[in-house]
Amino acid sequence: MARFLLVLKPLERARGAELIDGLQPLLEALQAEVDHRTPAHLSALLRGGPEQMRMQLFADVQAKAEGPVVELVLMSREPMGRGAPQSRAVFEGILRCIEQRLPRFAVLFRSDQDGALAP
Repeated sequence: MARFLLVLKPLERARGAELIDGLQPLLEALQAEVDHRTPAHLSALLRGGPEQMRMQLFADVQAKAEGPVVELVLMSREPMGRGAPQSRAVFEGILRCIEQRLPRFAVLFRSDQDGALAP
């Protein structure tokens, strides 16, 4: 199962619901179908490939001493042992979209380059 993680830091002060709402341009660009949303969490389905390649995107606001962050997780059933090329391509598209459409956020961590996230 493929799993890619991003941690985003807001560049301006914001609360949980504002952070989740700030992801809307990303969700629109991905044509994501949100199936669950709270002020500090959302889950969405990404369609576009075969049913077995359906992907899910999760966003959670986490409180940290330095201020809140948003953890974005992309998951699919694609095997990581083969490098998960389709999931990786979607993950890279998410990164490009964040650069272009979410100027309020900075990427603090990305699992494809930074390895496992320390607790």
